Amino acid sequence: MKKLLLCTAALTMFSGSALALNGSNVKADNGSSTTTQTNTSSDGPKANTSKSNMDNNGNKIQTNTYFEVDNSNSSTPAADPNNPGSILENPTQHNVLNTDGKGDLTIDAVPYELNFGKTDENLQSNMINESLNFETEGDNAKYYYAQVSDHRSSTNGWFLTANMSDMNTNSGNKLNAAKIILNNNNIQKAYADNNNISGVNTTNPITLESDYGNVGIMSANSTAGNGTWLDRFNSILLQANKSSSGKYNGTITWNLTAGPGTPGSTNNTIKSDNQQTPGQS
Repeated sequence: MKKLLLCTAALTMFSGSALALNGSNVKADNGSSTTTQTNTSSDGPKANTSKSNMDNNGNKIQTNTYFEVDNSNSSTPAADPNNPGSILENPTQHNVLNTDGKGDLTIDAVPYELNFGKTDENLQSNMINESLNFETEGDNAKYYYAQVSDHRSSTNGWFLTANMSDMNTNSGNKLNAAKIILNNNNIQKAYADNNNISGVNTTNPITLESDYGNVGIMSANSTAGNGTWLDRFNSILLQANKSSSGKYNGTITWNLTAGPGTPGSTNNTIKSDNQQTPGQS
């Protein structure tokens, strides 16, 4: 998390006193006061104390202040969804991909993979239905969530989407009519003492299909979203029609853009860097 402390000092010199600036004295007239503004930079340009920065009667002079904020190399770690305010230890052990995303607006974490196992049943119903559930207990409990951080000084909202590819075998067979459904989704604050989630939204259910393009997952409205947020997927369902034997693989590509959107909406236009989650069956 990023914290900024900036201290500004102001000195007021009264009649009969003098302040040395770069070897020169600025002295108040008798019966008047002189105000100086102090440079708070550690390595910024030197303050300009030339006569061009002084008013005509010599009672006021300015010193410039400088400070730099650079989040380009800073990242927010994956949070522990079962212990708000805590960093998740060993995220890969819990099926969480810590993206190490850097900047002011970032995807911090997504599921490492969605492994739905296998079936050897003769599917009389002609349908595949396999599920994954968010686990809360055990050293290897599997967590399914997406995490977003917004450290901009002002916000216009943001929008997280996910795009599911086809699931295919290495020989080119396709898992027929495959879709992944995110159920019982809920928003959490990751590193806050309270869980006021006003202005950040998800929906239920959210259906991903290769034909749906970029599907809305989580959104912050134009006056919300600062800080770090989780969208917790408590149940994930793979549905497909009966398909040929084989090991099927695909991906889910996650995108984050500035500005709000609509969770559950499909075919959103996205121009952004992305993170991918492998899908396996």
